[in-house]
Amino acid sequence: MHILYIHQHFATPKGSTGTRSYEFARRWIKWGHKVTVLTGNYDIGGLQVGRGAIQRQSIDGINVIVVAAKYSNKQSFIRRVISFFSFLLFATYVGLSEQDVDVVYATSTPLTVGIPAMITKWLRRKPFVFEVRDQWPEIPIEMGIIRNKVLISVLLWLERLIYENSEAIVALSPGMADGIRTVLKKEKPIVVIPNSSDTEMFRPDIDGSATRQEKGWDSKLVLLHFGAMGRANGLEFVIEAADRLRSNTEVHFVLVGEGSEKASLIKKVEQRGLKNVDILDSVPKVELVKLVAACDISMVIFANFSILEHNSANKFFDSLSAGKPVLLNYSGWQRKILEDNAAGYGCSLYNLDEFVEKVLYLNSHRQQLKQMGGNARRIAEEKFDRDNLANQALRVLALIFEKQG
Repeated sequence: MHILYIHQHFATPKGSTGTRSYEFARRWIKWGHKVTVLTGNYDIGGLQVGRGAIQRQSIDGINVIVVAAKYSNKQSFIRRVISFFSFLLFATYVGLSEQDVDVVYATSTPLTVGIPAMITKWLRRKPFVFEVRDQWPEIPIEMGIIRNKVLISVLLWLERLIYENSEAIVALSPGMADGIRTVLKKEKPIVVIPNSSDTEMFRPDIDGSATRQEKGWDSKLVLLHFGAMGRANGLEFVIEAADRLRSNTEVHFVLVGEGSEKASLIKKVEQRGLKNVDILDSVPKVELVKLVAACDISMVIFANFSILEHNSANKFFDSLSAGKPVLLNYSGWQRKILEDNAAGYGCSLYNLDEFVEKVLYLNSHRQQLKQMGGNARRIAEEKFDRDNLANQALRVLALIFEKQG
């Protein structure tokens, strides 16, 4: 098969964000298929981008087409909307022009990536599978980012239209799959394929002691968040937890990444005079592994919106790979995995008292951390193996291709 993979935020390991599409595409090529990735210019994606409106390059055997639609987590909402529509137009043109495509795999966010997939289906008769990484527009609606009733109606209509026109839907969590069924209200193949664990890059045998010494973390209990620092991440929660624990010199919080809320977080730390929080710049994944190795516990934090409990954040799976206990500030399917396997803890959504209580418990039971980390690594290998999950997605595409005849 020749698979056209539409992903506006495609990234390689040279970047500092998730590489699901890169890893899936690389494996599909290894298994005998041709993959063309259609992407935009994501500032933390790790792509080498020139000035052309449409650029073609080869990355580890993947045909990558980069169009001139710039995107950054630091952009305002309006700038992001402009980026989404720029990519929509470029992707539609390229999708209709690309030769010998057998099937399209379009992955959100944003929701608008489904439009070029639909147009390619309607005009070129190429079937498509739609992958839902975050359920849009429900998330920005619940968060109050989108309030205009007309716009909400249009986006909900577009969401349903994309679902109805796809041959199958891939959801990254059980909660997302339930949300899709609620919107769709009709029978459609919906397959849950969560994010996978990077067991090759993030490993428990990586020595983080030099990093601990360099950062001055020494014998402290270090809790690390790595990744985006946007509104949805709700990292002010960590600042509040640090404030509660300011007198405890044994506990230290570290935030690594970029995003629209980073400057505000730095300001809050400075205003409160917190010495138990480090906020560090984003680093490529090849360097991030050292920071993850240096922490004692990995945190996955989200803002106080129930729909975010259905997330499938890359940091959760990479933390498992690194053999780190994970602490969530929410509940849901990931909490059950952690607590059923003694690999970490969740909390009631955004419950600061419960979160601080768990931090103090882990600090006073450090002898359990190594065993919890071992359980985390086992989960990564047994439940979230990248080869297995990439093969599941490929089977969905193959069935659609065969059905098309």
